[in-house]
Amino acid sequence: MIYNQIYDFCKVRNLGSVFENTDVPTPRVEFLLELLEKEGVSYEIDRYKKTFNFLEEQTDVWCYNIILRGNSDKMLVAHHDVANHEIDNANDNSASVINAIALKKMLPNIHVVLLDGEEFGGIGAQRVSEQINKGDFGDISFVLNLELSGKGGKQFFVGDVGEFPSILHEKIKSQFPCPTVSTPFNDSVVFRRNGIDSCVINPLPSTDNINPLSRAIFEGRQLDMSMLYHCHTPKDTIDTIDPNDMKEFTEEVVFKILE
Repeated sequence: MIYNQIYDFCKVRNLGSVFENTDVPTPRVEFLLELLEKEGVSYEIDRYKKTFNFLEEQTDVWCYNIILRGNSDKMLVAHHDVANHEIDNANDNSASVINAIALKKMLPNIHVVLLDGEEFGGIGAQRVSEQINKGDFGDISFVLNLELSGKGGKQFFVGDVGEFPSILHEKIKSQFPCPTVSTPFNDSVVFRRNGIDSCVINPLPSTDNINPLSRAIFEGRQLDMSMLYHCHTPKDTIDTIDPNDMKEFTEEVVFKILE
C-alpha cells in the first residue's frame, strides 16, 4: 500500500528549511523522485532560484517543485518542504504528499504539483500561480490544496476562502457535510491572491469534548483541532497519523472531489 511509504518518508531529514536548499535536490525531494519512479509515475522537476533581500543583501534560494502533469482542468497540490528539519513532519505535510501521489495513480489525468517553500510564504505556489496564469497547464478551473491529512479519514473541514468567490468551495460543501473553518496561511491563499479558485481541506479525528460554540462539527462530531498545534513541533510524529485514515481520506474524499 503506497500510504505505508509515509514511514520511510518521515525518516528523511533535510539540511534545514528552504533557505538551506542548494542547487542539488534536497533529501526529501530525492526520496520523492525515487518513489515516483518506483510507482511508475512520470514527473518533471521545476528547479528555480528565488532571490530574497535580507539587510540590504541578496540571498539566492533554490526551490524544487515536482510536477506530475495531467490533461484535465483540475489540479491538486501539497507542499513537501518543512520548517523544522529535525522532526518527523508526519502530518505537516508528509502525509499529504503521499496522498497526492496516491491520487495521481488513481486519476492520471489530474495535474498534481508537490510544492516547495510553503512554510516561508508559499514560494512554490506563487511559481505555479504564474505558470497557470500563463497557460502552462492549459485551462485550470481550480486548485485543491491538501494540508495535514494524516489522521481523520472522511472527517474533515474546508478552509474559509474569505471574500474570494470559490466554485470549488461550494462543490465540496455540496458533496460533504464538512464545516468551514478559518485557517492559518497555506498555499491556497497564494492561488486565490493570483485569481485562481483554490481552497484547503484538512481531515481531523473527532473528540468527545464537545464545545457547543465550535464551528468544527462534522456530522454531529466535533473535530479535534488540537492536532493542528503539533505543526513544527516534536509532537508531529509518525505515531500520530494512520495510513488507513490517509487511504480513506484520499479515496473517499479527495477522489470524489476530483473525479
